[in-house]
Amino acid sequence: MAAGLTVGDRSGGAGAAGRRTLVAGLLAVAGLLAGCAGAAPAGSPVAPPTAQPTAPPSVQETLAQIDGALRARGLVLQSTRTEVRPAEPPSFADVARWPVQALLPDEPGGGYFVVYAFADADLAAAGGRDLAAYVASGPGRIQFPPDVRFVLRQVGSTLVFYPWSPASSPDPKTPDLAAALASVGTEVPIPPG
Repeated sequence: MAAGLTVGDRSGGAGAAGRRTLVAGLLAVAGLLAGCAGAAPAGSPVAPPTAQPTAPPSVQETLAQIDGALRARGLVLQSTRTEVRPAEPPSFADVARWPVQALLPDEPGGGYFVVYAFADADLAAAGGRDLAAYVASGPGRIQFPPDVRFVLRQVGSTLVFYPWSPASSPDPKTPDLAAALASVGTEVPIPPG
C-alpha cells in the first residue's frame, strides 16, 4: 500500500473494458465521493470542492493523461470505491478529491493515489506548495515511513499526489507507477525535510 494513505474498502473489485468505460467509471465513483465535501475555509489557498455528480473536465483530462502514462508502462487504471485519504495539510480538508488505483498484481491493496481539483491553475499551484511544505514539515513527515517517496504533480488546475515507500510496497511495478505519474504535468518540488 502507498505510504501515508488511509484506505478503507467499501466494495468488491471493479473492472472496465476499454479506455472510455474505464475513465467513465472512474469519474462516476469519484464524482460521488467529491459530492461529500464542503466549502474551503475563508482565506484558504485552495478552491472549494465540486458538488457535482461527475468530475469536472480538468479531472477528466488529468485521468486521461494518467491512463495513457500507466498503459505505456503496462499498468491499468481502475475506479475505486475505497476511501483514500493521504496525509495532507488542514487547508485540504474540503478540497475535492478523486481517489483512483493502479492495479498492482503483487499488491492488490496498493496503487492508490489522489487527484485534487481546484478552481484554476493558480489555486492548484498554491495548494501544491502548501501540500509540499506540509509533507516536508514535522507534523506531515511523521505520518509517512522514513523511506517515503512522493510524486506531486500539477496538471492544469489539478494536483496528483502519490506517496509510496519502497520498503512497504512489495509489488515490483510500484516504481513504474511512480514513474508514470511523474510523467504527467509538472513537478511540485518537495522541500528537503
